Amino acid sequence: MNIVHFIEKIPLFELELLETVGLPYMAFLYVIDVYCTYRMCKSFNEPVWTSFIPFYNWIVVFKYCWNLKAFQEHMLIEIAGLLIPFFSEAFITHEGIEFILAIIDLFVACLGLKHGIEIGIFVLKAHGYDAKKLFPIIFFFDLPLILSLRAKYLGNPSLEHHGA
Repeated sequence: MNIVHFIEKIPLFELELLETVGLPYMAFLYVIDVYCTYRMCKSFNEPVWTSFIPFYNWIVVFKYCWNLKAFQEHMLIEIAGLLIPFFSEAFITHEGIEFILAIIDLFVACLGLKHGIEIGIFVLKAHGYDAKKLFPIIFFFDLPLILSLRAKYLGNPSLEHHGA
């Protein structure tokens, strides 16, 4: 999840542009993901075909740059972020319940944003960057992944972080 997903959850700031260019935007993000994870898989000595499979490519990145528990948390947040608005629009007609679901959806978006920031920090650290210095770039879609193309993989920072 990135800042664009977070902004989409706030009706006041909803971007009309994303509604018109949503599919090309998602295709563009997929191409960036594939290219970056392809380069990462090569540096991790993983089979490069893993970079072309959606979701599985992120399992590989999480395994080497963070941990698989974080991947499970991230997927739960993403799924909740998709299901809450779907149920709210498709099945809920009572305004009070709809408002509560909108608040829960915004909370899930905030969790996703927090998790996305943590992902960016771990990817940057795994490739030798000072995450504090580069913190603002974490808010732009896959910039930490793009930066990872320019640096050698140094190891999983979560192992240092958790003392494992």
